[in-house]
Amino acid sequence: MKAVIMAGGKGTRLRPLTCNTPKPMVPLLDRPVMEYTIELLKKHGITDIAVTMQYLPEVIRNYFGDGSEYGVRLRYFEEDSPLGTAGSVKNAEMFLDETFIVISGDALTDFDLSAAIAYHRDRKALATLVLTHVESPLEYGVVMTDDSGKVIRFLEKPSWGEVFSDAVNTGIYILEKEVFELYGSGVEYDFSKDLFPLLMERGLPLYAYAAEGYWSDIGNLEQYRQTQIDMLDGIVQVRIAGTEVLPRVWVGEQADIAANIRFAAPAFIGRGAVLEDYADIGEYSVIGSGCLVKQQARTERAVLWSHASVGRRAEICGATLCRNASIESDAFVAEGAVIGDSSRVGSKSVVTPDVMVWPQKTIEPYAHVTDSIVWTRSRSKALFGQWGVKGTWGADLTTTFAARLALAYGSLLKIGCKVGLSHDATPTAALIAGAFASGLHASGIDTDGYGTATSSVARFACWDAGNVAGVHVRQCPLPEEDAFVIEFYDDRGLPVSKAVERKIENAYAQEDSRRVKHNQLGSGREVSGIAARYCERLLSRVDRSAICGRGYSIVLAYEYRNMRGIIPELLEALDCAVIHLNGHGVTREEVAQMVKLSRSDIGVLLDADGQNLTVVTEEGQIVDESVLSVLQIVLQLQQQEGELYVPVHVPGIVEGLGARYDRKVIRTKADRRSVMEGCQTDGFHPAFDGLYIFVHLLEQLAQQDCDLSELVGAIPSFSMMRRSVDCPWQDKGKVMRCLMEEIEGKRVELIDGIKVFHEGGWTLILPDSDEPVVQVYAHAVSRQKAEELAYMYMRKIEDYRRRQSVS
Repeated sequence: MKAVIMAGGKGTRLRPLTCNTPKPMVPLLDRPVMEYTIELLKKHGITDIAVTMQYLPEVIRNYFGDGSEYGVRLRYFEEDSPLGTAGSVKNAEMFLDETFIVISGDALTDFDLSAAIAYHRDRKALATLVLTHVESPLEYGVVMTDDSGKVIRFLEKPSWGEVFSDAVNTGIYILEKEVFELYGSGVEYDFSKDLFPLLMERGLPLYAYAAEGYWSDIGNLEQYRQTQIDMLDGIVQVRIAGTEVLPRVWVGEQADIAANIRFAAPAFIGRGAVLEDYADIGEYSVIGSGCLVKQQARTERAVLWSHASVGRRAEICGATLCRNASIESDAFVAEGAVIGDSSRVGSKSVVTPDVMVWPQKTIEPYAHVTDSIVWTRSRSKALFGQWGVKGTWGADLTTTFAARLALAYGSLLKIGCKVGLSHDATPTAALIAGAFASGLHASGIDTDGYGTATSSVARFACWDAGNVAGVHVRQCPLPEEDAFVIEFYDDRGLPVSKAVERKIENAYAQEDSRRVKHNQLGSGREVSGIAARYCERLLSRVDRSAICGRGYSIVLAYEYRNMRGIIPELLEALDCAVIHLNGHGVTREEVAQMVKLSRSDIGVLLDADGQNLTVVTEEGQIVDESVLSVLQIVLQLQQQEGELYVPVHVPGIVEGLGARYDRKVIRTKADRRSVMEGCQTDGFHPAFDGLYIFVHLLEQLAQQDCDLSELVGAIPSFSMMRRSVDCPWQDKGKVMRCLMEEIEGKRVELIDGIKVFHEGGWTLILPDSDEPVVQVYAHAVSRQKAEELAYMYMRKIEDYRRRQSVS
């Protein structure tokens, strides 16, 4: 059998480790990752190996040569341009004249490849994917199989709502040469995105094998360090190149170690390393070949690449020194920091946690380095949450961060294009928006400044002004008033897609933002009147005369600072008598009480950003959130034509309502973009625009000559319940897998999360994308039945978690 080692990865998330080193050549215990892959293949009798390369190919070729030193035969295939995973393997088609295995050269595993190959042959598969279980499947391909092991669903880099299992694709495949007949040469083609979906579509034998053992894709700096800790702890079965001179302390040949060294196991000392008197080698230290650790220096949980040096009394804890990097006397390098190839940290300097120093940089003596040199550090988690990029002011959200994020974002856009920019009325949001504008200008992007606005107005402005994109900064509601969100919109005012979010995150993490000439710098202009334009457009969409003729009395609570340029003019144009309540801290019960006391027609409480509203009937009854969502959909049915798109968690009665209007209802994902995309109309997005819903409710009341309580009463009876269950991030994938296994044979829907249908209702289990919780929605004909369904699945989730913790 032959093999293909995929060795073309740049390893951008590992920078600065990979600035001068391709990811397959990044060292683990002083040997390249790919060397362990070669040893694994040889262990299973596979010695004819093709190596596909693109990034810094000569580094790989020069190290491994023809493979004879490692007991294998290597043949190299280099790409002139990116061909995708399947395309690069196709490049080696002439070599692959029999069944072959594809394996990554930049991941570490001890899987039993022989067992996987036997499984493939036993199933007579055309292709077999090797799977493993991970805690957080978001960065991988989630795979579902039937009882025979045949793949029935494959999702590449899913959202939490699409995580139906914690079984993921490891990038190890066993393939028959006939797969090459399915796609052409010289074109970009991917296994996960193209070939495997094609096999499923044609019903060809695509199977998955769940492997036992260790697997790490070494996808980030934290995982890079953790992988070597796992190796020293014996969690992964690999050969450690050295002699175990003390329990769990390995030393390579020709290492020069002083007699009075203090060791704390486990530790690894590479070939030819020099450890001087009284050096303190703490636990999980990895000292590469030719390294020098001088007198009284200390290392702990540190990784030193070859020929790095640590000066007298210097200390490095939890950090990485790349090739030829040096730390001079009395310096300190803290947890998570990386010092790039041939960089130097001066004496008595301090490099604080997570700082990245790119190759060939110099830190002067006595420096206190709190930020990365030349480039910035990336956050340890994804930037984007449900609403955008969220952070706490003065901690992880600063003007410096905003400017650098904008610089990364602007680098993805065409020089000279125009982005709309707005903020709420808080001084902090305005400051963040100003810093963001500076970053955009520095990347060659122009801005239209709309000043104080709400998210709804900001989205409308993008559509109305023809901006290529929009950015809005706002404060989070209580109790998170110290947190702010930077929202990103596309040219239609929709939240940017997940693909764009990933591009922004990658641009920020890779820290190679565009720098433009002085005559290409962007500029900003202030644009006034957007709130008036929003009001004008909104009023043009309703029957103003019908509303004005009724003279409605309204109890209204809203954040005056954010909406002062909208609401007074809007209600004056509709001839409404308004009792204003101070919007800050007003409860919906207070609004309801005032409606009854004043005998008003309707009560409305808008959140600070005007996106969500609470409605109170003339009887002082607070309209349930799920009922209000159905009212919103009724408004859409009456105003829009064509298919009606509604999120997966909306009550089930909407299908019946759609039938009344001879409209087909299509369920979508529950994320903001999917919801808005399904209901957008001329720059408005009703599902997240409280004023839009409010004005159109008034129109319905006027046209139907009824009270709000009558309008609510006309909605068919249903019961909807939503509950949250605590679930740590690392348990979510396991919980969803256990659930899928238990409900096998039942009618389910997998649009977003897992929706299980029951007689007279359904239950939706949806992992939250922002919080360590799972949302449970239950829909039924009665409240009691909805409660039973919700609590039944809440108990299941808790039981799955307990079961996993015990195992």
